[in-house]
Amino acid sequence: MLSKRNTFFSPFNDFPYFTKEVLREPARKFSMPESTFNSYIYKALRDGQIIRLKRNYYVTRLFYENHKTDTSYLFSLANILLKPSYISLETALQYYGLFPEAADYTIASVTPKLPREFSNRTGRYTYRKINEKLFTGFKNEGGDFNFTIALPHKAIFDTLYYHTSHFTKNVHSDLIEELRIDTDPLPSEEKERFAELIARFTSIKMHL
Repeated sequence: MLSKRNTFFSPFNDFPYFTKEVLREPARKFSMPESTFNSYIYKALRDGQIIRLKRNYYVTRLFYENHKTDTSYLFSLANILLKPSYISLETALQYYGLFPEAADYTIASVTPKLPREFSNRTGRYTYRKINEKLFTGFKNEGGDFNFTIALPHKAIFDTLYYHTSHFTKNVHSDLIEELRIDTDPLPSEEKERFAELIARFTSIKMHL
């Protein structure tokens, strides 16, 4: 039975993730009963052959072990686990070298949907809700895996947005320094974009 199960999951060793519905395709091909199909998944999870990312989303242990140190893979998973979303906040600031490394590795994103959190063997993924009109200022980044991440100025804006309860509390001139955000590496165009965004959506005076 183990060899049959290995054969069943082995085609997915090259997949960054797969869903239960995708698994049903080979199951139908071999006329596999539903009970056997569910048993294969259960035992593969139990034995560590596959990893559950969230309900009905999986990756093989082999694929994960081969890519677990690849930031672009983990960021792409964050995009996949909740759509639409983009990497932002401390995670994006760290990516751009604007923020010190965090002690625990949580991948932070924002979404126009309700806040969510997923924890699995690959890591912890958090999602903060943002107003739809502010769901902007991100780009597609290429690597071994593609992912969507806030532009530097938007990552700073998003961080301030949540820290100040949507710019209603604790807003002061030393806020950037207080949050330990290093803006020195930012090019002038990113600083200008930040100033434009602040002026467009808030009544506060703040420059980088």
